[in-house]
Amino acid sequence: MRAKPFIIGALLSLVVIAAALAVAAASRADKYEPQAEGSYAVTAGEIENLINAGDTQAAVLKAQQLKADARLAKNSRREGSNVGIWIVCAVAVVIVNGCITYIYFSILKPFRRLEKFADKIALGDFSEALDIERGNYFGKFTWAFDSMRREIIKSRSCEREALENNKTVIASLSHDLKTPVASISAYSEALVNGLYSSTEEMYSYLDVISKKCEEIAKITGDMITHSIGELGALKMEPTHFDLVQLLESAVSESSVGGDIHFEKPLFTAPVCADENRLKQLVGNLIGNAQKYAGGKMDITLTKKSRMFAVHFRDYGQGIPDSELPFVLDKFYRGSNTDGKSGSGLGLYIVKYIAQQSGGNVVLENRDKGLEVTVTIPQDTNS
Repeated sequence: MRAKPFIIGALLSLVVIAAALAVAAASRADKYEPQAEGSYAVTAGEIENLINAGDTQAAVLKAQQLKADARLAKNSRREGSNVGIWIVCAVAVVIVNGCITYIYFSILKPFRRLEKFADKIALGDFSEALDIERGNYFGKFTWAFDSMRREIIKSRSCEREALENNKTVIASLSHDLKTPVASISAYSEALVNGLYSSTEEMYSYLDVISKKCEEIAKITGDMITHSIGELGALKMEPTHFDLVQLLESAVSESSVGGDIHFEKPLFTAPVCADENRLKQLVGNLIGNAQKYAGGKMDITLTKKSRMFAVHFRDYGQGIPDSELPFVLDKFYRGSNTDGKSGSGLGLYIVKYIAQQSGGNVVLENRDKGLEVTVTIPQDTNS
């Protein structure tokens, strides 16, 4: 495969040489120029006059000279023609082989390197870096390939780390369930056996049980969220509702401890989706703003064609542009998380809910902060 371009060059050179040989053979035919024919006629006339005058010896010498001149002129024309043909042939061979050599080293050889690199990437071998060759036609393409390799290595490393963290978190949450369950059991037994001295003490026991139940609900909710990484799916139960009312409700429930502002539109937004899951989506995005972007967020709702777009704009540091294509992936955590705890599932869940609802998610860095746009299709049956 590597020698194929040079074989083609050799074949083309042979074709050029064969053509030159054919032209040289054709040029061997006698071609007399008008000027040469005129001089030969004059000499023939002179020979005839010598014969008429009886000077046969001079006529014979003149005839021999004429024959020699004709042969010399013919050979001279033939040699001059052949030299020109072979010069053109040599130049053509050099040009053909030069072009093929240039194409091989400038295009074919770098492309084969990219092919081998792509094969290694496909087999999961990310150890070898691809040198950036800015001078050839594949400079930017080469840079993109190597950048992809580095991002895949980083993504896989984050995924392995997140998987280990996820297992640790599940084990920790499972262990944490024992404490509130033990407390509920103890206080329930005390109530059943009447081990309280007053009504106030009884209500205090009930209050403790209620708080421990809330702890269990929170822990089990966290366990469900983390288990999404293993299950890969959320159950969706679509209903008909107004997206504006849902946003108002979700913001009021999730905005404690942060500056969350929802600009209520003048229109209604009928949709058919899972109301609880969309609340979870909004809660995840607000939670991210509170955790990573200082807690300030503006939420607006726009309508275009048959889609509603919810814009979540925070005023934090944003996400590096090189990481934007990956932050919606499962277990991926950006470099700007500043060591804050997390599983890398929040934005993955946001994307999953939006897509299962018939919409999508787009992330864009602004002058200051990040804007997440979630699209949800309009309920045309309402």
